[in-house]
Amino acid sequence: MPGCSCVGMHVRFSRLAIRGGATETITRMRSLLSALALASLAAPCLAQVSTASDGYRVCAPEQTAQGRAIVRQACGDLVPPEAPAPYFTSLDALESARAVREAYVARITAYTACVSDFIETHHQPGAPATSLAPDQAACAHSWAEDEATQAVREFGRACIDFSNRTVMDSRLTPWSGECYPAMPGNSG
Repeated sequence: MPGCSCVGMHVRFSRLAIRGGATETITRMRSLLSALALASLAAPCLAQVSTASDGYRVCAPEQTAQGRAIVRQACGDLVPPEAPAPYFTSLDALESARAVREAYVARITAYTACVSDFIETHHQPGAPATSLAPDQAACAHSWAEDEATQAVREFGRACIDFSNRTVMDSRLTPWSGECYPAMPGNSG
């Protein structure tokens, strides 16, 4: 190029490279800040879901007690078994706790079916529309479902703990069963 020095061209290209690099860096920084902002907005939502699954209840304890009292005559009383140990010391203890859990979940299934029938009878034509019995019974149903979830969760956690310990302790007989029941239609 006439009238241009090589040094001048180099400076111009260097400035363009710096500007281009700065633009690229700014674009990357904006993308990073956008991702962080999005993650910070999503984090409370994820925390709420986690919290809700462990602490959420449909009905207040008083409403649950009223609902259980209302369906007691028709469905009996669902009494939870003694809480299992937080960990098992032997395969026999684990199998015994599994049998207790399965029996309790079966009782819950029968209880919730009865409560559903109770609610259905109160929704029949001719039943008083102002009755609170169906709503209160729904609280008993919800409580029973929570009981089933809790029974499965407690056993599952203790079972996994036992299975993990059998890997480390050769004195324990390994568990070959499932710690959580398989869901119907779940093939994997």
